[in-house]
Amino acid sequence: MNNTPYLLKVNNLTTRFDVVDGYFRRPVARIHAVEDVSFDLKPGETLSLVGESGCGKTTTGRTVLNLQPATSGEIIFEGRIVKMQSQAERLDFCRKVQMIFQDPYSSLSPRMSVYDALAEPIGVHRLTEKDNIPARVFDLLHKVNLTPEYGKRFPHELSGGQRQRISIARA
Repeated sequence: MNNTPYLLKVNNLTTRFDVVDGYFRRPVARIHAVEDVSFDLKPGETLSLVGESGCGKTTTGRTVLNLQPATSGEIIFEGRIVKMQSQAERLDFCRKVQMIFQDPYSSLSPRMSVYDALAEPIGVHRLTEKDNIPARVFDLLHKVNLTPEYGKRFPHELSGGQRQRISIARA
């Protein structure tokens, strides 16, 4: 057995949604979106969630990223419990963990050029000096086999595959 520490551990993750009704928004039912999911991911490993539509793949990802609160269970990233993070730890987590959505068109802002969509997270997370952002954006475009000219385009001017590559570069 490999003694490599886990990068991500998910233990007994459950996410449920209340269905509310009426003026007072009282819960009338509960949707069991994710039930008792567990998995481990070591550095360098790849994990795919596969299943039919509506089975909880996106909800699992959103819960792991702490975008959706878990009903129960534990998410540990680099040895730290995700929902017990300080603001600084949360920012570090957001730098290291990203989700690439299946539909790249809806995950890209139609009002932002490709350049701006790639430059924004670099600036927000202070991944390089401000003067180096253009070089970093063009390097990311190169890594996903797109030329610098794509930086001037908008999502509606790209094919689905090109949009997906932009989403990968942004992550």
